[in-house]
Amino acid sequence: MSSSSSPVEVFTTSNVFLDVLVKAGIKKAFVNLGSDHPALLEAFASRRKYGLESLDIVTCPNEMVALSAAQGYAQVCGLPAAVIVHVDCGTQALAGAVHNVSTCRTPVFIYAGASPYSENGELAGSRNEFIHWLQNATDQPAIVRQYMRHVGEIRSGKNTQQVVLRALQFANSEPKGPVYVWAQREATEEHIDPKVIKDVRAQEVWSPIELNPLNKKAVARIADALLSAKSPLIITSYLGRNHAAVAELTKLVDLLAIPVFQPTLSAVNLPFDHPSHLGTGFAGPTPEWIAAVEAADCILIIDSDVPWLPMFANPKPGVEVFHLDVDPLKERMAFATYPAVIRAKVDAALALEQLTDYLSSSSSLSAQQQLISQRRDGLVARKKETVQKLRALEVPEKDDIMTTPYIVAAYRNLVAEKGLSSLVCNEAISNYPVVWNHVEPKAPGELISSGASSLGWALGAAIGAKLAAEVHPEHKKDLVTVMVGDGSYIFGVPSASYWMARRYETPFLTIVFNNGGWKSPKLSMLGVHPNGLGAAGATSDLNVTFGPADDLNPDYGGIAAAAGGAWCAKVKKASELDKALREAVRQVTEEKRSAVLDCWLTRF
Repeated sequence: MSSSSSPVEVFTTSNVFLDVLVKAGIKKAFVNLGSDHPALLEAFASRRKYGLESLDIVTCPNEMVALSAAQGYAQVCGLPAAVIVHVDCGTQALAGAVHNVSTCRTPVFIYAGASPYSENGELAGSRNEFIHWLQNATDQPAIVRQYMRHVGEIRSGKNTQQVVLRALQFANSEPKGPVYVWAQREATEEHIDPKVIKDVRAQEVWSPIELNPLNKKAVARIADALLSAKSPLIITSYLGRNHAAVAELTKLVDLLAIPVFQPTLSAVNLPFDHPSHLGTGFAGPTPEWIAAVEAADCILIIDSDVPWLPMFANPKPGVEVFHLDVDPLKERMAFATYPAVIRAKVDAALALEQLTDYLSSSSSLSAQQQLISQRRDGLVARKKETVQKLRALEVPEKDDIMTTPYIVAAYRNLVAEKGLSSLVCNEAISNYPVVWNHVEPKAPGELISSGASSLGWALGAAIGAKLAAEVHPEHKKDLVTVMVGDGSYIFGVPSASYWMARRYETPFLTIVFNNGGWKSPKLSMLGVHPNGLGAAGATSDLNVTFGPADDLNPDYGGIAAAAGGAWCAKVKKASELDKALREAVRQVTEEKRSAVLDCWLTRF
């Protein structure tokens, strides 16, 4: 290839980098490429030329959407995808999704190049654009370091495999999470003799850390306490990331008739139609949340960051509290403290299996059957009453005005009528618990949320969820639906998200709960200043509405239509919902086209 008219091919660090990602089992890469990636683009071309297996590349016009999509991907299939961004600018543009993916303990491999450090052509990749001076950050990884499970730097192609695989080892070890690997352009452009690169057996050697089971003493202590308690309580928020843990929790609560409260949940931890499902809690306190904690005489916390709000509820004096978690110390929280006589870093499914096995063979179990039966009868009666109360809410307000329970129930009933399997991505914020309670998910994998608090996750997550099902068909759903507040919809960068959905054939349904602005900041204000000036004045004075008039609200469906050809409808009356919802579902499931329903609620 020495002729000036022929392409010149070189083997670089970037070829090694791409090869090791493929060998490590990474299937998808959500990318936003830049001036730091010339060698990577050449590596893409090389694998294509020789017909080698490569990553499935998903071009992302926005980096936060890229990382949200990677999070949704991993939330569905449990495996990491790659996110590739450029220099300090692309790293910063990952934005709040970094918080989400870290807090949700979701494995993602993030890679960014960095500006060259040479400027006179001394090395391949030396500075040849003015931006290389401007983007030369003094400590690029510091932008995201405190959220990462590991930060690694590629300095040579000769140990690139080890750098990448070590990072993936951290990403896949509990508590799982994002990792960040970076390389300056000279390192990525280093010319390598492929013969000196030895295969480090990516999948065999670099396995993640296995969690330990509970020791026998802890199993006996916890199980005996649960068995002897009159009012035991289990609290969990995210054990359902592992679907096997849901089955094990169900076995345990069936055996002892223990109520389960699911606060700030990000996954289905126990089917919502199970009699032991006691309720959900978000944001501020609820009477059910406080009552559950204060009535308990034994509490088992499993995989939960905020089991209760200490300002409003605390266990009784002398109550034994046990905390089993993949992250019992909450290592990335500056301050967190909950009482526990035993605190163990364990796999929830394994620990629950141990407890159930111990209890099933316990000689004391038969002596407690009357108490357990009474507790079970109470849970069944309470569940029946709770369902009746929820169904009573699933009606419009006067003047044909929709409510969130009415909209969610219409969706639940239509999906059941059509026999569709469904995944709901919930980012409804002030309506979080409403969506959980009225979708009423009955199996793991039917409803997820970001597990954190930076808004804009849902649209990208829906795309990632669809792509995960392509790679892992066992997770495929007939319909993926985003239920989102109007404020969060804008945070989700719909112009980028719906373009991606069309480009990569991942259509999804979006239901926008449009109340005219950001309601959650007002609710936070009322929690601190219930009788203050803000409470007495007009909401428009708080700078959280999209007004000043409703006709100045964004055209949410129009944005999706322009960006990605989505079908859309604006629904202002309850009597219009059924027809519009049926057509929206048909558009997604039959026409394979994204659909947006802009559903108007009472203005707050």
